[in-house]
Amino acid sequence: MDVCELSPHMRSIPHRPALESIRLVAGAIACSVLLFGCSTTGPGSPSAAAVPAAAGSTEAGNDRIQVRNNASSLLAQLLDEEKNVSKILIVKRGSRELSGLIKAISTAAADGGERIKVLAQHDPTLDLRRQDLPAGEKATRDAEGKTEEYELLFSSGAEFEFTLLLTQAQALDYGSHLAKVASDNSTDPGEAGAFLTISQTLNQLLAQVKAMMQTTPRK
Repeated sequence: MDVCELSPHMRSIPHRPALESIRLVAGAIACSVLLFGCSTTGPGSPSAAAVPAAAGSTEAGNDRIQVRNNASSLLAQLLDEEKNVSKILIVKRGSRELSGLIKAISTAAADGGERIKVLAQHDPTLDLRRQDLPAGEKATRDAEGKTEEYELLFSSGAEFEFTLLLTQAQALDYGSHLAKVASDNSTDPGEAGAFLTISQTLNQLLAQVKAMMQTTPRK
């Protein structure tokens, strides 16, 4: 995204509550693609096939749990931030259509986050503290968040609406994929279905965001 062309000295800096509200939004959309992978090894010899196969199955099962926990932890964190996105409407003005969509995103994020917490309460193996991001990734997200914060702070009208929609498109796409990965790596059908529902909900909101972006001019 290009940084908006403006003269910062011509604008007054919002009070701290306004900045904090926008930072809640910025934190939700500083996201990147998360790649998952696992490998298994086959038996060393036909006579020992049974033992390595069992070991390989256990290792594969553990890999799936780790992937599910990592994806669901990142998803829970994202939804916890996205539920606050509507707070930006307190300090920034948007169209009625935009406001309605942003509020729907906040509601869906809050509902999805609560659903994941309930899943974790019923499944001791579902650990929602496994973000496991390397230091470089964390630093990159912080930098992206500051850029988004600046663009949201110093934009208005159509430029603000387009910027906000773009950040939400990124967040919703990322969250939908995280939920799908969590679903694919859940062994419990009910749990897998819950994550899949979250993925589909975020996808539906993403489609609405993309449609609105097509009718929102950059300036």
